[in-house]
Amino acid sequence: MGQCTARLLDHATGRRVLKVSHPAEAAGITLIESLIVLVISAVVLAAGVPAFGRWMRDLEIQRNASSLIAVLQSARAEAIARNAEIQVSLGDSAGNAIWQWSCVQVSPQCPATLLRQSLTPPGNVRWGAAPRTAMPAFNSVLVAGTGLPALIRFNSLGAVAGNLPGAAIARLDITHVDDGQARRLVVLVAAQGMVRVCDPAAGMGRAEACP
Repeated sequence: MGQCTARLLDHATGRRVLKVSHPAEAAGITLIESLIVLVISAVVLAAGVPAFGRWMRDLEIQRNASSLIAVLQSARAEAIARNAEIQVSLGDSAGNAIWQWSCVQVSPQCPATLLRQSLTPPGNVRWGAAPRTAMPAFNSVLVAGTGLPALIRFNSLGAVAGNLPGAAIARLDITHVDDGQARRLVVLVAAQGMVRVCDPAAGMGRAEACP
């Protein structure tokens, strides 16, 4: 190993002396200390990976909820703008997050398909749905695919139309296919057409709590 030298003044004798030092001594870190740091780093990293994965899945659910709200709000605005009924088809039997807008009364000005989103391959987020007449408590999870495929129809005033083959969907649970413990969010559709998201795990009195 290399050595560092320096000439220092000995005040007792008045002479200059040669001092030799080693780099390891200057650094002040031993091999054992380095190993301890590596072990601690590995433990912290191993503990943090699951938490990071859960955070990423929660973020995926949050993004999907925001996207779904935007889809429904835009469909409602389209119904008002066109002065026509716009129907939103949601999900499939597996609960995949797919949707399609269509005009109830098809015409050259209002086609059968306005917009659609299909996933190939399917994403990791899943939906479950329930009508207002059969909505369980918010602490009960709507399993992926429940009540799907389903329809929500907005009339020219922006309200949820009641002239559907089945009951109009009023609640959609958003979950993750890879993690049953991931944060669950709920999208609610009021009879007047307003749409909001709530968190079943939020405490009472918080703005994001479910009613």
